[in-house]
Amino acid sequence: MRYLDPYATRKIGLFTWKGLLQVQRAILIVSSGFLVLLVFAAVVMRYVIHYPGMEVEEIATLVAFWLYFTGAVYGSYERTHIRADLADVIFKNPKANARVKIIASAITCILALIMTYWGYVFFVWGIQMHAESPILQLPMVYAQTSIFFGALFMSFYFLVELVDKIRQSLGLAPLPWAGVEKE
Repeated sequence: MRYLDPYATRKIGLFTWKGLLQVQRAILIVSSGFLVLLVFAAVVMRYVIHYPGMEVEEIATLVAFWLYFTGAVYGSYERTHIRADLADVIFKNPKANARVKIIASAITCILALIMTYWGYVFFVWGIQMHAESPILQLPMVYAQTSIFFGALFMSFYFLVELVDKIRQSLGLAPLPWAGVEKE
């Protein structure tokens, strides 16, 4: 029986980790730029041409879904998502502090998994119902997909953070590829 070389496995993990990050950055840059153009077009249409331009606003809404959820995923990757972390203030004992942080990470991961399930159900419902946008009749599943994939990747990053905190509380080194990239 053949086993994967640990070095090769680590290289694959690092390649995948960095690849996901590059895809997120590309989505953020493209959707941000596209939204700026759409807002500019909406302003020109509304105030210069005197055309309501609801089509542009509808497209902007669909693009904004991807921007928002990809931004949330990226915040999860960077570990800069909003949190109320009072453990350092309340628990002076390092072991107790580490345990509380592990519990908080586990709760965050569980909630993200629940959100992933809801996102999946919403995504499947969108496919089954063939929901369409009111003006351009675009499939709403385009926006609903961002909710599911955003929650899925947030869950992944929260799980990595949980494993990383458990490893550190046991005195092990942080995951080598899971640290926030320093540029």
